[in-house]
Amino acid sequence: MNSPGERPPRATAWRWLGWLWLGVLTLCAVWLGWMLRHGLPADTDLTALLPADRQVPLVEAADRQLGEGFEDRFLILLRADDRVAATQALGDALETLVDDGQLARVDWRELDLADADPHDWMGPWRYRLLTPAWQQAIDRDGGESLVDPALRRLFSPAARPDPVADPFGLLDAWLARQPQSPIDAADGLLTLDAQGQHYSVLIGRLAGSPYALPMQQALHATLERFQQAHPEAQLLRSGLVFHAAAGARQARHEMSTIGAASLLGVLLIIGFVFRSPRVLAQLLVPLVTGSLFALALTLGLFGRLHLLTLAFGASLIGIAIDYVLHLQCDRAIHGRAFRLRRLLPSLTLGLISSVIAYVAQALTPMPGLRQMAAFAAFGLIGAWLTVVLWLPRFKLHASPFTARLAERWWRLCQPRRRLPPWLALVLALGLILLCTLRLTSDDSLALLNPSPAALMHDEAQVQQLLGRDTGSRYFLIRAADTQALLTRLAALDQRLDRAIADGLAIDYQSLGRSVPSAAEQDANLARVRTLYGAPLETLIQRAGLPTDLTQAARARIDDAPRLTLTDWLATPLGQLQQRLWLGQTESGEVAASVIVSGARSAAIADELAAIADAQPGVIYVDRVTRIGSLLGELRRHTAGWIAAAMALMTLALIWRYRGRAWRVVAPPFGATLIVLAVFALTGVPLNIFNQLGLLLVLGIGLDAGIFNVEYARQPSAWLAITLSTLTSLLAFGMLAFSATPALHYLGLTCLIGLASVWLLVPWVRPREPASAPHAHSEESTHA
Repeated sequence: MNSPGERPPRATAWRWLGWLWLGVLTLCAVWLGWMLRHGLPADTDLTALLPADRQVPLVEAADRQLGEGFEDRFLILLRADDRVAATQALGDALETLVDDGQLARVDWRELDLADADPHDWMGPWRYRLLTPAWQQAIDRDGGESLVDPALRRLFSPAARPDPVADPFGLLDAWLARQPQSPIDAADGLLTLDAQGQHYSVLIGRLAGSPYALPMQQALHATLERFQQAHPEAQLLRSGLVFHAAAGARQARHEMSTIGAASLLGVLLIIGFVFRSPRVLAQLLVPLVTGSLFALALTLGLFGRLHLLTLAFGASLIGIAIDYVLHLQCDRAIHGRAFRLRRLLPSLTLGLISSVIAYVAQALTPMPGLRQMAAFAAFGLIGAWLTVVLWLPRFKLHASPFTARLAERWWRLCQPRRRLPPWLALVLALGLILLCTLRLTSDDSLALLNPSPAALMHDEAQVQQLLGRDTGSRYFLIRAADTQALLTRLAALDQRLDRAIADGLAIDYQSLGRSVPSAAEQDANLARVRTLYGAPLETLIQRAGLPTDLTQAARARIDDAPRLTLTDWLATPLGQLQQRLWLGQTESGEVAASVIVSGARSAAIADELAAIADAQPGVIYVDRVTRIGSLLGELRRHTAGWIAAAMALMTLALIWRYRGRAWRVVAPPFGATLIVLAVFALTGVPLNIFNQLGLLLVLGIGLDAGIFNVEYARQPSAWLAITLSTLTSLLAFGMLAFSATPALHYLGLTCLIGLASVWLLVPWVRPREPASAPHAHSEESTHA
């Protein structure tokens, strides 16, 4: 195959191309600096990876709004022998964080959450608010059955009777049906009584982001000091800030252990082989320029950068360093005799084959995969241009030690036999069969959750004790206007109440329970007028009250106003339900959510989904299941397009190498099958992060296969292949020991896959390089 490397341009032309590439990178740096002037426009929403027609902006808005309370607040439950003293100590300690500006406020005393009496601010609307039980009672007998309970209430010392404003206790009955907070007061402290235990409740509001490191460290240190001073006290923590802090501590720990070990290992290996710090510096140049080129172009094309793209794009580091090592090994061994044209065909073919894989991925209908592919392809092109145009200009003297090491290493790793094609095919078919029968997948949300098990246990226990849900399951209701929305909420509430009465083990929070539609409020007022007829006269007479109170009570309902959604959300009780109101949508409709809590099971999820399907303008959303489905869809799409790219690359390699093409593809494809077979045998499920690791394995394995065939008898090529796999093993394989699930799976894949690549290469090495005379015709003899 003709290659640009066979007739290199004149030295001046190469020099001008190098200066031109410097100018391009300078423009990229300026452009990137301008785009990053307000910070990196990053996106963490997984739904942004889906095609535009698959994204549901309203669902994403609901997810964000329901999660806001979890993001800017935290809650601590404290149990201790001397609960009052311990709570006082912890409350005072947290108050110092408020004084320091780390927290906005902390509520832990009874007075902190003391609200005005709802009788004072709900009074005007009480005549239009009736519970279903009261509606049925008035419809059944005109309200006569409500007289006796009202009479007992008028003379109860625990009640607050008002024979004029509310002789029947309409408002008390309605308030009793509203969601009740399990948090009460005892000993002047906010208290939760659950499961026979008394917990003090401390609620904090953050002054800034839950990811702010100074605040995380101050809060963590405060709680640690309290725990040391009160070892008998039990603390249960809930809130995003604790998960973010645990993730930050884990990241720092792994950087100081795994990261430091990886970096030290790479430095020692490169230093030992090349005996020159200049080589290490030159290794970094293509990585920096490739990343700069990729960032600038990707942000320019897409406007935002998804964080998963950065994780995916990390694979280009391993592939890009492969180009550098092949070049540097050849230079270190040949010194002044080095000629770029000898390596250029293989470097170019390695780049083209990798870019083909990413171009195939860029053809998918999923914008997230297109962005990942663009970032990786741009990064590889940028690194390749730097390797070809700049590195040969940097001085690097020949190293006799490196030459001797390469020769000895090449002789040591020569297998006595080669792997025949028929045996390679049989082994591949066996591994494929094993993977088909045993390989499983896991797309659960736990892959994205780096929180330790103890913190997750705390979170679950707090939610259970509070009887609340963080908003991971909800109904989303849309309607043309507010009244139509309230009507749909009422219909959904009635359907859920019937399901609960039939044994469905859930509870729910709905604005429909608090704000009836205008039509229902008018009907309720008509019922109250009926109640204030003969039943009111009977009540006043039996209570021995003056008869003129009857007219005074009836006069109160003449101008009773309707309770609007805006009125309700402005009240102290309504503010607790603010997150349920989504307001006006982009289409001009209005929307709200109904949060579901309680038991979880597939049967319950199916029943809730069926309830939603039967209601117009209602959908059921399970955020955990939804994100898992999205991860699974990404995994399947990625796998499909990787397979298509592998087939396309194989055809291109067959055209180039003819009968030796199988020797090129055996290391990357064989390593991929070995990884999947190991996962199948050990029960490790396949997920999107495994596949990101497989892309790195394929990239490095393909380069190793190309150089293994092109330079079969050159020790420098085998040394470069060894260094490439070893440094990538240290950089990525060490992540297998990470406690973060996503990094663990990516690292485990790289650890097994890259080791397999290195082990397979010698077994498929031809006896003569591809450039040898009659190499293709002799393949059957040498196989």
